[in-house]
Amino acid sequence: MKSVKLIFLCSFISGIILFFTGIFFMADIRTASPDNQQTLPTPSGNTTDTGLKDTIDSYAGKDPINFLVLIKEASGLNTDTIIIANYNPETKQISLLTVPRDTKPSGNASYKINSFYYLGLKKYENKKELSQYEAKHKATEYTAQSISNLTGISIDYYIYLEIDTIKEIVDRLGGVYFDIPADLKYTDPTQKLYINLKKGYQLLDGDKTEQFLRFRKSNSRASSEWKKYYDGSDLKRTEMQIKFVNELIKQKVNLLQLPKLIPIINYAFDNVITNVSLSDTLSLVNAFTESSRPEMNTFKLYGVDKRIDNIDYFIYINKVENTKTNKVINSKEVFDTYFASKSYLVIPDKNKSYDFESILNNPSNSETDTYGDNADKP
Repeated sequence: MKSVKLIFLCSFISGIILFFTGIFFMADIRTASPDNQQTLPTPSGNTTDTGLKDTIDSYAGKDPINFLVLIKEASGLNTDTIIIANYNPETKQISLLTVPRDTKPSGNASYKINSFYYLGLKKYENKKELSQYEAKHKATEYTAQSISNLTGISIDYYIYLEIDTIKEIVDRLGGVYFDIPADLKYTDPTQKLYINLKKGYQLLDGDKTEQFLRFRKSNSRASSEWKKYYDGSDLKRTEMQIKFVNELIKQKVNLLQLPKLIPIINYAFDNVITNVSLSDTLSLVNAFTESSRPEMNTFKLYGVDKRIDNIDYFIYINKVENTKTNKVINSKEVFDTYFASKSYLVIPDKNKSYDFESILNNPSNSETDTYGDNADKP
């Protein structure tokens, strides 16, 4: 096969995911030599679901893989969401690790973890030999290396996208039906953010999806029912977003629908920065079309909040929290069990290993949180 255009869009939205799997075969396959072409399903449905599954299985990788998923904030260049996702093809198990955006990466750092992409882009965008597209890839690789150094987890692949891309994809999918648990209201004119969702089962378009995914707390006194589901933290927001992801997958991802998704996949291909390979993408497509896949394992870095030079930081203390059981566990135990991989992109740099004691005992912070205003915003 001369070439195969393929995209896997994995977006663990605003705390965990907007996770959508897509595949695009048709255009480049038409350019391949006849002897190397694969028989694939057509929109008319002439090829069976089983036939495509056989094609997927023939390409699917067998080793566990780690993805770094970054979602840019609505304004600015910081990444509002940082997720490491592991998929194990043998067990069909997916494990997710949330990295809080306010994490302080080192004792002498004057920035937060969510600014690595911004710092990487500044580093590479002025290099004349690199195009803007190449600079974005380099900035994402730089972020992947930095996150790997922080956590000690090897990173195989990265996926970077913006919230506007997610909104457009949801609109092109025709929306996602979801049961909003309570009236959700939040207003912030400085961000041009207006969240006003009514309780109940409804079709969420791209705009309403963004509102739901970004909601964390209310600044309205009209109702307090939202406090049953949110406490103002990213963790509770993450729990609701996992439910949204499950609905998206259930409603939109199955083998028979893949040929209809070609325009959406083309759009995603043009608007997502990723280095995901063919075999591992197909392996993931296979995972999300299995009728009996295990539930996701969900974790977040565990630590303490600390104010340094009037800036609020999260200090990771080499422990993680199981977000389902709230059990706190040593990081190494969890990472060895759920985030093992054979990395082909970055491995932790031993010369830059993370030391939380240096942050707690000798904090140094001469600037602000990457030119932010330290406001607690969704």
